[in-house]
Amino acid sequence: MQKTKLTALVALFVVCFAALAPAIEICAASDGWTLIAERSVKAYPDLKEYVWTKVPIMLPNGPYDMIGLHRLVKKGIKPLGVLFILPGTWSNGEQLTSNPPEDPWTKDEAHTQAIYWANRGFDVYAIDYRTHFVPTYLNTSQLSFMAYWGWDQWISDIKEAVNKAKEVSGAKRIYLAGESFGGVAAMNYASKYWKEDLKGLILLDPGAIGLTGVLGTKNPNPPNDFNLPAAIAAMNAAGAWGTELSGPGVIFVYQYADANPGAPSPYPGFANITAYLAYAIYMAWGPAGVSNIYGGYGNPRVMIHTLASMDRYWPTRLGLETAAYFNWSNCPYLAYDFDEHYAEIDVPIIVFQSQYFGLKNYVFIHGMANPDFTLIKLLNYGHLDVYSGEYSMGDVSAPVYEWMVSHRMLIGVGGLNINRKWICGEAAMYINATTIDFKVDGVRVPWTITSRYAVKNIGSIQWQRHTWLHQRVNL
Repeated sequence: MQKTKLTALVALFVVCFAALAPAIEICAASDGWTLIAERSVKAYPDLKEYVWTKVPIMLPNGPYDMIGLHRLVKKGIKPLGVLFILPGTWSNGEQLTSNPPEDPWTKDEAHTQAIYWANRGFDVYAIDYRTHFVPTYLNTSQLSFMAYWGWDQWISDIKEAVNKAKEVSGAKRIYLAGESFGGVAAMNYASKYWKEDLKGLILLDPGAIGLTGVLGTKNPNPPNDFNLPAAIAAMNAAGAWGTELSGPGVIFVYQYADANPGAPSPYPGFANITAYLAYAIYMAWGPAGVSNIYGGYGNPRVMIHTLASMDRYWPTRLGLETAAYFNWSNCPYLAYDFDEHYAEIDVPIIVFQSQYFGLKNYVFIHGMANPDFTLIKLLNYGHLDVYSGEYSMGDVSAPVYEWMVSHRMLIGVGGLNINRKWICGEAAMYINATTIDFKVDGVRVPWTITSRYAVKNIGSIQWQRHTWLHQRVNL
């Protein structure tokens, strides 16, 4: 096949810039968000945390329909970019970002990824799902308000929080990271809003409790037999609206052990309650599935504290709807069939999978539109080791940071000149450490970067907050 020579690729490429918005609210805003905390971080005086809450737009019928937003940012800097984290099942933004000075536990960047990334110049946000506002003293028979907490509510809530993060930061597009279930939520969110909001996806051991199979693409062989209305009717009949973390009342055991690590073990054969829970955590999803504590990948005290700071309940309906869209080629029960749209997602993606949870349960097949895809397999890792394990800073936090700083996205209008014929229109340029990927009206041309040089002036003209760049490139 004859090679086509591409010349004069970038012409009149428009790039929109938005100034960082430094102003912070000090009271309830007209958009419904209320700033409830503005505080320092215990071991990191250069970091500051802001916390907002909001009654979201979609209100099924319960008293606990509330979401929260946490921001962690370094004082006095212009951030490198914006990173928004979606927590996993039972997790929350407070767990991922907060460590006020009065907290008896001291977080460090070796076990807290939000602190690591904020320390290195990123403006980091995380959402508190509705589950974070459900009191732990409720029992499962009191959770009927969760009956409608499904994907419509979850994606709408995330959208409101992302919009707030964009408003506060001034960013037009953000990096979206998802931990565990948050990785599935990130893909689902991207299937609707990648073009509007995102510049990259970071999937941290993505998966959903109770499911196995294929992630990252549409299920290639769905059985098309899951009856979602019948499953919801059974949920309501049984009053099984929420699922508890680790089993009935176990969160209180984690909390007690967190506060009293040397207390006696409830079972013989263990030195204390910490040693007992280390074994229980190691074995919970099969050996090393939650954390490879005995392999040295998880610290028992860190893992107990992590579990103690989770939410008690998780909505059953969310799991049922997840099973439905994975099960159907074209799910007849949901207003939006997420995995039907995965192939449209056109942003760079990096995925981490642990050996004893992610790789054990899922095959990740890159079925999205952007060719910039990285998969990192974390051998000997359990699930929680990915986020707060003994080696996670070097194996996960640092590679994510390097990936973010090596990626750039320019959006605007542009043109391709192929054999003296122009294709002009809506354009996107994705730049990483090795490749420039230029796309105009669906025509994509990747370049491999073989050399680099800098010029001070390539003829930029400022006009109505746009920068017009005219540059000739010969390949």
